[in-house]
Amino acid sequence: MSETIQLEQNEAVAPSATQAQVQAPTFSSESKYRPGQEKPPDDELYAFRSAMAQTLEEAETPPKAPKTNLLVMIALVILVSAIGALVVFGGMLLLKPKAPTLYTDLGSQRYDPAGLGGRLIAQWTGNAAYKFTIDPLDQSQIAGFRAVVANPPRTITFSLHLKDDTGRIVCEKDIVVPALPQVDAAADPAQALATRSTATGDTMQNVAGDGGQIGETVFTGLLPCALDAYRRIVGWDFSTDFPPLADQSTWLKHEDAVSPAAQKAKSGSASASRGYFGLVKSLPTPIEADDTIVSDNPTRGIIATSGGRAFLVGASVLTNPALDWQVFPSEIHYRCEKNAICMVTHLNSRSAVHAHLVR
Repeated sequence: MSETIQLEQNEAVAPSATQAQVQAPTFSSESKYRPGQEKPPDDELYAFRSAMAQTLEEAETPPKAPKTNLLVMIALVILVSAIGALVVFGGMLLLKPKAPTLYTDLGSQRYDPAGLGGRLIAQWTGNAAYKFTIDPLDQSQIAGFRAVVANPPRTITFSLHLKDDTGRIVCEKDIVVPALPQVDAAADPAQALATRSTATGDTMQNVAGDGGQIGETVFTGLLPCALDAYRRIVGWDFSTDFPPLADQSTWLKHEDAVSPAAQKAKSGSASASRGYFGLVKSLPTPIEADDTIVSDNPTRGIIATSGGRAFLVGASVLTNPALDWQVFPSEIHYRCEKNAICMVTHLNSRSAVHAHLVR
């Protein structure tokens, strides 16, 4: 009976043990080891520790970006930077103001009421400047032209109008030439060929032509043009109250009547010349040399050299003690252009004057 009971108990227990093994939780804080059972190996028993360590290591180590993606990103950054630099540089070129033309020959214009032709050159040297040349339209008018520019009968104004490509005036300039005092004109005709200043601060220079008479007059000075206006200048014209042709002829007769040559003829002088203008030379090429002043004629404004040269420097030069041109002999250096306009330097005082070669 006891055996029967024991067997029944055993049979009753067996299913219970099997059920305990099947229903045991996968993750349990209790050890799987039971008395009477064989102890599992350590690597199986503590396998969770290795799994946990591997999980922590993977969490702490950031994932490595693929090398290919990094190179692509670097290339894109370089490309975008290069394009940006090109855009900025191109913008700077477009926005940078165009440099002004340093020298612009605007060509010639006519002013028929006075029988004049004019040529204008514009220049930029940090400021707008000009060179304005006038001469007679017809060679037969040279005598009357010379009489007026050598000794203007009254104040004469030349108005320059500089224009853009639409014909609009962007800059204007007035050149005012005052009349010479009659006493100075009669006493010093050499002043006709000497450089002088206008009432507007410009420079005026009469230049002799091939016939020995004044053939043209050159004005130089500054233009009241801003840089923006100067860049737009493409054309020009001029107007003037220069005496008309009939008045030029009348003034020529007056000048001939009061000239030194006419006065000498009235007083019975042997030779009546055309004054200084018959002495003016034109040169085949520019000349330059050293020489010595040996005499002068203050009334006529002429100096003579040991080399046989004679220069018109004007009475104002020879009567000005500050210029030290009255001591002889005096060493000089001169350079004359083809039109016989010269620069004469007094070597002792290093002073220089404009002059005209007359012999």
